Amino acid sequence: MNVHVASAPTPPEIKQRLLPALADEIKKWFQDLNGRAIAVSDYDITKLNVPTLPLVAVALKRSVGDQATQNYQPTFRLTEEVLIQFWLEPMRFKRKDGSEAPFWTWYDYESVRETLISNLSRWDAPHGAHFAYRKTDIAADELAVTLTFTFLASYQFCAPYVDDSERFTITWNLCTPKACCLPDCFEPVENDKCDPCP
Repeated sequence: MNVHVASAPTPPEIKQRLLPALADEIKKWFQDLNGRAIAVSDYDITKLNVPTLPLVAVALKRSVGDQATQNYQPTFRLTEEVLIQFWLEPMRFKRKDGSEAPFWTWYDYESVRETLISNLSRWDAPHGAHFAYRKTDIAADELAVTLTFTFLASYQFCAPYVDDSERFTITWNLCTPKACCLPDCFEPVENDKCDPCP
């Protein structure tokens, strides 16, 4: 299938993406994590996704641009709401007799926040992004204590040049992965190259 678009995408090993690069920096700033910082799409903790703690999840909550609506404007400002969420062990205070109190232990969120703000203000981020601190949210339950730091990352977006003479072929598979198929296929389709069922 030939598709008319800008140009062949830059190989992923050359193009640096903001959130994975941020996760890599957080690994350096918080070495007690033992390299456990990742860019994710879903930052809610459930019983199905509780990892070994501690962990830092870096996620995009929202991205907003100020591109003009009246004409094509290839360069404009992007502002992205980035969440940096520390998932920590849920521990309760202990009474003198060793029993658990109903309160979750306090984590030094101020030191974590200061480390993030200090390092983000000096970091040479992809796209020349600048980070601005917005808020801290703290939650605790039996799965984890979460310290969520919200930042706005803003940078100048520049759309790739569109060369009308260049074409490239879509190389990824748009078929349903076999892992997503039900154990028994109820309606197999003969000679369908996208049929994920055996």
